[in-house]
Amino acid sequence: VGDSMLPCPPSGCLLSWLIQAGLAFRAGPTPEGFRATIVSIGNDAGDLDSLVSSIAISDWQPVGGCGRELLWVPVAPFPRSDFRLRQDACLLFRHLGFSFDEVGSPESLLHLDDVDATTTR
Repeated sequence: VGDSMLPCPPSGCLLSWLIQAGLAFRAGPTPEGFRATIVSIGNDAGDLDSLVSSIAISDWQPVGGCGRELLWVPVAPFPRSDFRLRQDACLLFRHLGFSFDEVGSPESLLHLDDVDATTTR
C-alpha cells in the first residue's frame, strides 16, 4: 500500500482529494497500489443530491476515503458533456471553486464516460 495511500483531506480540501482519487483511478492497478476500487455512482438521473451523496460517501469511508487498501471513487452517472445541463450542480461546483473543462464539467469529477475509457484500456 505504502506510497499509493491518499491522505485524509483536511476540512475544506475536497477538491484536492477528488483530484487525487481521480488520478489514482486513472493510473489503474499497480503492485503497491490499492487492493480494490469501489466506484460510487448515484442514481441514473444524476441530480444534485445524487452527485453530492456519491462524493460524500466516497470521501467519508474510513478506509477508502483516507486511502488504506480500498480506493473509493465518486463518479457522475452520465457523460461528461451532460454536466453543463445540470445548472444547479454547475452553480454549486463553481461556488466551491472547481475548475471546469471545455465541455462545461468539473475537471476533477469523474464521469461515466471517463470510467468506460479507463476500464477498457
